[in-house]
Amino acid sequence: MRRFETTLGLLFGFAFALLAFLAIFVLGTLIYQGPAASKAPAYAIDTSTPEPVTPTETAADTAGDAAGTAAGEAPAGAVDLAAGEAAFKACKACHKADKAAKHSTGPALWGVFGRAIGTADGFAYSADLAALSGQVWDETTLDRFLTKPKDMVKGTKMTFAGVKDANTRANLIGWLAQQSDTPTTLAGTAATEATPTDAAVTEAQPAAPSDPYADLPDDAVVELAPVAYPEGVTYANPPAPSAEELAAIGERLAALSAEIPTLDYQRARYHPIHFPPAIEQASNEECLACHQETLSNSVRETSPAGVKAADSLAWYQTLDTYSGPQATFHWRHLESDFAKQTMNLQCNFCHKGNDPREETPDMLPTRPALTASATPEFTLRKMVNPSETCLLCHGSMPDPENIMGLGGKWHEVRGDMEYAEAPNGCLSCHAETFRTNRHQVNYLNAANIEELARSGTSDTCYGCHGGRAWYRTSYPYPRHDWPGMDKTTVPEWAANRPTASKPEHQLAKP
Repeated sequence: MRRFETTLGLLFGFAFALLAFLAIFVLGTLIYQGPAASKAPAYAIDTSTPEPVTPTETAADTAGDAAGTAAGEAPAGAVDLAAGEAAFKACKACHKADKAAKHSTGPALWGVFGRAIGTADGFAYSADLAALSGQVWDETTLDRFLTKPKDMVKGTKMTFAGVKDANTRANLIGWLAQQSDTPTTLAGTAATEATPTDAAVTEAQPAAPSDPYADLPDDAVVELAPVAYPEGVTYANPPAPSAEELAAIGERLAALSAEIPTLDYQRARYHPIHFPPAIEQASNEECLACHQETLSNSVRETSPAGVKAADSLAWYQTLDTYSGPQATFHWRHLESDFAKQTMNLQCNFCHKGNDPREETPDMLPTRPALTASATPEFTLRKMVNPSETCLLCHGSMPDPENIMGLGGKWHEVRGDMEYAEAPNGCLSCHAETFRTNRHQVNYLNAANIEELARSGTSDTCYGCHGGRAWYRTSYPYPRHDWPGMDKTTVPEWAANRPTASKPEHQLAKP
């Protein structure tokens, strides 16, 4: 009897445990999935009746608003203040627009919208602009002026070339109207001409080439005739050697080639061609008779630090003006396509001579000891003087973190100044006025540089003027006059600078 009771108890215990497990399973399922009646279908069709569109808001407007909101942009036809503020970055090198700002190269622009033209207290306007004081800066006048300042005011000191895109001008004007003690909110654009849609622009404007320098020749230099530009400046490449000069080079090269087999190492080191005055007249052909190996483009596969060339990019490889693997220093400056186009470098541009005994300009055999100039031809135990060679082209900008006062590094701010029709943001300011006598020296091809700068990207300019910083020191480039330049006021960046290139670099006047 006792065994039967024990067995029955086990059966009831097992049944109770099974029932408890089932209850827990059902309860868990309900908690996880929710009640069946509330379970949503995989998709739903909206059968509600849309609210009627009011007469002042069309369906197209609603769709445009939705698209604008989704893309984070202002609807078409409205002023985009964020875009206007971004567009103002192109103006910041000369203008400030915050309330406490003082005049700089250009007048402060706080409160400019609605102000009489040419009347900001304390700023010396050009006579032509001051003569317009009977007008005010409104949407129409600002749009006309910003399109091309010199078309509206011939004698303006403003050197900016203008904002070609009508929407960009409208956004900029709308943003300027807000920079005031009594801000004005503009309802629409200030465009004076119809602005094509993005699709129309895409169809009408060919896409910018992925490589604007792809057409550079591989084995030849394109020699441009002197080119006159609308701003009144003619750019010319250095003249090619005359027949007489070529004949003289040929004679010297023939004599040197006949002498080379007779020279041992010491006689070669002390050869007169390595010293003034012979080195000052030496041609590349004569130098390369012995030093041809400097043009062989053979880069180390692995650097002394263990970095493989194939796994790294040199700074110049990041520029639009260069393509291909890493290259040696001499080949890059003398033989690359871009170098042949833009440079007219001679070996003796860098190599001015040396004394093999001490390699110091104070011990040259051809002059008394310790009589080198304050800026000698080369530096102690160096064959070149970087301050008189490298820095004529390369050098860090005065403030690389705030390039030209634009509020950031060039790769960060260039996007606000470049578009398909104007891919070189540097020319926003430097196309028509600033530095319009640039590159007119015998070691550069000024006409070629100007053409490439106008048809290519800002890397044409930045590759020299900001892409390579020697000792992070800016070279004091001469401040040549440009058309319409204000000669009564010298900007801070030009203080104490020479006004002409060194005589040995000047081109002969026709």
